[in-house]
Amino acid sequence: MPTFNIFVTTAKKDVPADFVLKASKFIAAQLGKPESYVTVRLVPDQIMSHGGSTDPCASVQVFSIGAIGGEKNKNHSQAIGKFINSELGIPIDRFYVTFIDVARSDCGYNGSTFA
Repeated sequence: MPTFNIFVTTAKKDVPADFVLKASKFIAAQLGKPESYVTVRLVPDQIMSHGGSTDPCASVQVFSIGAIGGEKNKNHSQAIGKFINSELGIPIDRFYVTFIDVARSDCGYNGSTFA
């Protein structure tokens, strides 16, 4: 059930047309999850500041049942940083990545939960 939420100051017109599909493949591989369960949400045109500046920045959230936490997040953070930077041009020091490990019973899908 990974959900990859990316909020960016980047204008919608400047986002590559295939970005969400690339992001879906990327996060599925990074977390070792089937892409068929991945949701990607890109929210462009955000009015944001980071570190007291309105230079291009982002806010990233990764929700997952397992596959995140502890030392794993260092690797995930590095890979996500490189991905966002290479695809959207946002420097890796211009956003935080927040990891949320969701309990199976706290994620609904197809009329039930993953519990």
